[in-house]
Amino acid sequence: MLSERRRRRCLVEKELSRRNYLRSKGVLVITAMIALFSPQTVGAQQTPPRIFSVTVSQGQVAGNNRTIKVLEGDLVELQWIADENLTLHLHGYDVTLELLAGEPGTMGFTAHAAGRYPVAIHRSTDHKKGGHHRSAVLHVEVHPR
Repeated sequence: MLSERRRRRCLVEKELSRRNYLRSKGVLVITAMIALFSPQTVGAQQTPPRIFSVTVSQGQVAGNNRTIKVLEGDLVELQWIADENLTLHLHGYDVTLELLAGEPGTMGFTAHAAGRYPVAIHRSTDHKKGGHHRSAVLHVEVHPR
C-alpha cells in the first residue's frame, strides 16, 4: 500500500490536473465566444450601400424626393447633380460636398445616429444669411433598427 503522504501527493496532483484541464476548457470557450461575437465578424456581413440619386434644379429638389429614409447602421450614398455650382452640407453628420454645375458628386456616410438631418445649400453669396440657403433642400431620416 501507498504511504499516506504519497497518497495525498497523488490526490493533489490529480486535483491540479483537473483544475488545469477545466481552466484550459474555460479559456477555449471564452476565446470561441469572443471570436464568434466580435465586431469584425459582424462587419463582414455588411449590406451594400443604400444609393439615392438627387437632382438640384434652381436650388430645389423635386417635391417627391425631399425625404430619404434609412436605418441606423446603413451605408448611405447620395449621388447629386445640380444645374449650378454649390456646396451641400449634411448637418448632424458634418458631411460636405462641393458640386460643379452638371458634374455628378457623391456624399457618403454611415447612418450611425437616429434622427432627422437637413441637407442645406451653402453659397458664397449667402454669407449675409449665415452661409446657408433659406431652408433645407432635403432631409435624411435615420430610423432605429
